[in-house]
Amino acid sequence: MCGIVGFVGKGDRENLLDMMETIHHRGPDDEGVYIDRSVHLGHKRLSIIDLSEQGHQPMSNEDDTIWLVFNGEIYNFQDLRRSLIQKGHQFKSNTDSEVIIHLYEEYYSAMFEKLNGMFAFALLDKKRQKLYLARDKMGQKPLYYSFVHNTFIFASEARAILHHPLTDRQLSLKSVAKYLFYEHVPTPDCIWEDIFQLNPASCLTFDIEKKQYSINKYWKIKFSPKLVLSEEDYVHNLEEMLLKSIDRHLIADVPVGVYLSGGMDSSTVAYYAQKILNGRLKTFTIAFKEDTFDEQKKARQTADRLGSEHHEIDFDANDFFDTTIEAVRKMDAPFSDSSYIPAYYLNKYARNTIKVALGGEGGDEIFIGYPIYRAHELVKYLLAIPKSLRKKVVYPIINNVKVSYNNETWVYRLKKFIEAEEFLDNPFYTQQVWLGAFGPAYLNQLFKNEYHPAIGLDSLFDNIDLYREDREGNESLIDGLVRQTQHKYLMDDGLTKTDRASMAHSLEMRAPLLDGELVEWVNRLPFNNKFMNGQTKIVLRKLMKGKIPDGILNGRKQGFTPPIAEWFVNNLQKSIKDYLFSEDEFFVKSYIDRLWNEHVSGRQNHRKLLWTLFVWKLWSEKNLK
Repeated sequence: MCGIVGFVGKGDRENLLDMMETIHHRGPDDEGVYIDRSVHLGHKRLSIIDLSEQGHQPMSNEDDTIWLVFNGEIYNFQDLRRSLIQKGHQFKSNTDSEVIIHLYEEYYSAMFEKLNGMFAFALLDKKRQKLYLARDKMGQKPLYYSFVHNTFIFASEARAILHHPLTDRQLSLKSVAKYLFYEHVPTPDCIWEDIFQLNPASCLTFDIEKKQYSINKYWKIKFSPKLVLSEEDYVHNLEEMLLKSIDRHLIADVPVGVYLSGGMDSSTVAYYAQKILNGRLKTFTIAFKEDTFDEQKKARQTADRLGSEHHEIDFDANDFFDTTIEAVRKMDAPFSDSSYIPAYYLNKYARNTIKVALGGEGGDEIFIGYPIYRAHELVKYLLAIPKSLRKKVVYPIINNVKVSYNNETWVYRLKKFIEAEEFLDNPFYTQQVWLGAFGPAYLNQLFKNEYHPAIGLDSLFDNIDLYREDREGNESLIDGLVRQTQHKYLMDDGLTKTDRASMAHSLEMRAPLLDGELVEWVNRLPFNNKFMNGQTKIVLRKLMKGKIPDGILNGRKQGFTPPIAEWFVNNLQKSIKDYLFSEDEFFVKSYIDRLWNEHVSGRQNHRKLLWTLFVWKLWSEKNLK
């Protein structure tokens, strides 16, 4: 796991080193540069596999015609290495990075589909005069690029690109609006003008001589053909694949642990990791005091059953606020999934003991663990009520019900449910409104009138439409929604959170439930093996019955969300208000005042809106002023 930067065009060694310094946290163990005329490649190394000097990057082939800077892990590298050795390739290291170079020599552009891992890399082919950027299938590792003044620039984080002298620090108002809606800046956009994120499962080819680039997808999520097996075979095959995936993800030459919540996904990872390691597992849990948010007791049950070396990290409102100030100011871009803050704190603590952590990321999106699919089933009943009756009678009744600050109550969900009224004819837009913060109607009220033409409300859903382009000809609605969840919500939210929160502390986070082979297999399972009659993760529950505590197997999904709705009112009111009501160029202050008063009075739970605004104010204070 590392950080990469580079450019082709104008600039010098000092510019490259300056860019590299901005991502030092991604690779504090070693650094290297390669410069050949206009080509500049930089690498910051976090040593995980083969800690020797042979793992130094930039790395080349035997005749120095191919150069690589690589961030990530290739989990099937040992299989690929054996195959390449049989074909006559010679290796000088035991790293997974070197496999990429020889794989390119053997297969050229067909190499990408053979890689099972999380990665973002740049590969220079001096003979062909081409620079290739590639990102993994699910988008676990970030990669940004820009093409300005005939100079192509790339980096693991946008802030590094801003340190190239040809780039301008110009804010994108469209991306600000999207951030407020999605709670993050969605791929391929960036908070800064003229900088972009490379889409997942994509390869960008930059022609050095022509100074042109093109982007091609090398893989797509597929749900067909559906598997036809017995129930016993589904469960048996799943266990075999999980064992294989987790075994691969445990490969490291440094200490490894598991982040254990009270949920099924991380408990499954911990169970099989403990089985593979024969009792040498370290587990870590964040502990909230508030009962409806705390997963400490459930995590402890799993740890006790497994016999792991368990670490519990207490986290209260004061820890939350102090960590928020530190974490948000270090963010590459505004990101307001509130679970980022305890994740940041957990990684900071765990880094004292381990250098690699496994987690349950991706389990909900792959095995269908979100209750949102029930909401889609309920839409047809809502649409049976005449629209005028919905707006004049049903919605006012729901909106007038007082809220609770507890975790994901039915009242809160109902209020989010009816927020999507104007988009009920498009399930893909509806789902995003349910998941997001400031929907279109809110944004119109939040932004001052003079900024309405610039925020691009007509393009707000473009990032949702992007993944509809990959749909299969016979794709069902539910498979389409799962595709959106996996390639939009998972990548831009869940995986962004895990990458940024872990790499901020030079710790590598791995997601064995997103193993390439496992994802492709689970996606082809008939849907009723994953979700039916409101029951989620059906095949996984069958597999884990008797292996993990029943309270976890049958418990209600909680997530990793801290109790910010309550903390805003009872613990942090003054501190939060100082930022929320600070002078702002873009927003209507009286509207923010209204949101705050509705929240503290208990009329509405505006935790998403207020938190998203608070993070923006804190981030912009550091990055814009």
